Formats: sequence, structure tokens, C-alpha cells
Amino acid sequence: MAGSKKKVIIFAAVFLVLLLIIAPVAAYFIANSQAKSNVAQFTKDFKEICDIKYGSVSYNILNRHLIVEDISLSCSSEKIADIKKAEFNHIVRSNPLPSNVQADITGGVLYNNASFFNEYGKAVYDMGFEKIYFQGRLTYTLGKVSKEFNLVTLNILAKDFGLIQGEAKVLNAYDKDIKNIITNIKNNPASFYITFNDKGLKTKVFEKFAAVSGLNLDEVKTKTTNAIYKRSLNTDNLTKANYTQLEKFLLNGQGISLKQNIEDNISLSNTLNKLDFSGYRKLLSSFNGLQVEIIAK
Repeated sequence: MAGSKKKVIIFAAVFLVLLLIIAPVAAYFIANSQAKSNVAQFTKDFKEICDIKYGSVSYNILNRHLIVEDISLSCSSEKIADIKKAEFNHIVRSNPLPSNVQADITGGVLYNNASFFNEYGKAVYDMGFEKIYFQGRLTYTLGKVSKEFNLVTLNILAKDFGLIQGEAKVLNAYDKDIKNIITNIKNNPASFYITFNDKGLKTKVFEKFAAVSGLNLDEVKTKTTNAIYKRSLNTDNLTKANYTQLEKFLLNGQGISLKQNIEDNISLSNTLNKLDFSGYRKLLSSFNGLQVEIIAK
């Protein structure tokens, strides 16, 4: 009888050990299967807007991180970006988009000459940035009840270009359709605070203007001062202050911040469309009447 009890105890112990080994392994494969299914469904839902292709998908059940590698994003049959790896965490599932996500991106490449970026991409391309290599972190929340879209964290480092950091909020953004959500984010009233720290863009701007105008760097800076002064004449106090800050950034600043308040009832697309990136003089002129607060540092 004692031997029988011993066998039962040994069997129970072995079974427990096997369970401890098998359960995490089974959970891993189930999680990976669900992760792959979820990513596949998202890319299918997103296809009306842009086409997303990707390589491997894995899910770490210990830290609940979803990793997608070798991502390629194309819009209108034109490649606009590649990402080596995107690691997603703090995911709160919802439809049609997660209500909370943090994404860490490495090995990113933007192809600026793609028509998707319109004149913004072309202007950057013409300054010598055929591609922009980037990495960083994005965190957002999207409320079904509040309907607000909140860009909680924006932290993108673009090689030889600059460091972009900030946050944003858009009202009434939520919808049951992904395409409508993106449209709402672009067109509904928004607030934002964005900071750009120069890592090479400003030098490219001055070099491009010098090459086109045949002026040296000192002459370009003098021209810039005169151009800003003329454009600030007969403007409101906010515009005058903004031109002063813009001049400070262009001549000797390392960074510039733009702030827009939700109370101003202005969308992100209205603000971006106001800025004209198609030329140096046009860019300076487009700051006239821009309803944002500019601070140089």
C-alpha cells in the first residue's frame, strides 16, 4: 500500500511538472496564433487606405509585447515606408482599432518622393533627403465614449534631420470605420504641442536657398531677417511674436515649438495646409496669420 501511495505521489509530481512546462508553451502558441490573426485582420481592414505587408509576428506572453517585423507600407501602389521592427505594448483591444497602444519603432525608412506626401515630401526630397531614416515611440488612446483621439507620446528621431516630440488631442475622432477615424483625426478640432530639435534640417534649408539664390550663408541670413521683417509688418500681435520666434530659430536657435489650442476650433489639416513647404519664401509667408503659438529655443 505504501508503494502504491508512493507511485501516486510520483505520478502527481511528474504530471504537475509536465503541466508547468506544457501550459506556458501552449499559451505561447495560442497567443502567437491570436496575434497573427489580429495583425492579419487589421491589415485587411486597413487595405482600403493603404497596403501593409509584413514578415514575422510574435507575442511575448511574459511582458505582453507584440512584435511585427519587416513591415512595408504602400499607398496607391507606391511604397511610402519600411520598418524593420515595430514592438507594440500596453495594448487594449477594441474595434476597429485598439483603444490604447504604445509602439516602439526601429529601422524606419520614409520615401519622401512618394506622391502620398504631396508637396511636403517633395520639398524635403529636393533638399537632399531622398529617404529619411527614423526610429522612435508613439503612444495613443482612442475613446469609444469620449470619442477623443489622444496622441500621448510622439518621440521620433530622424537621422540628419531632427528630433520631433509632442502630443495632440482630436475631438470626436472615434468611428466604427478605420477610414472615418483617420478622416476625423485630420479634419476635426485639435490641439497639439510639437517640438522640433534640429539635427541637420536647418543647414539643408540654408544650403538649398544659397544654391538657388547664389548667395553665401551670411547673405542668406541677412535676407531671412529682412524677409521676416517685411512679412511681420501690419500683422496682429500673435503673428509678430511668431515671426520674432521664427527668426530666432532660423538664425541661431536649436529648436522650435508649435502650440495650438483646442478652443481655436482648428483642425490638423487646416494648420498643415496653411504651411507652404514648396519654397523658402513661401514657407516664410505661410507663417503670416498661422493660428499657433511659436516658441524658439
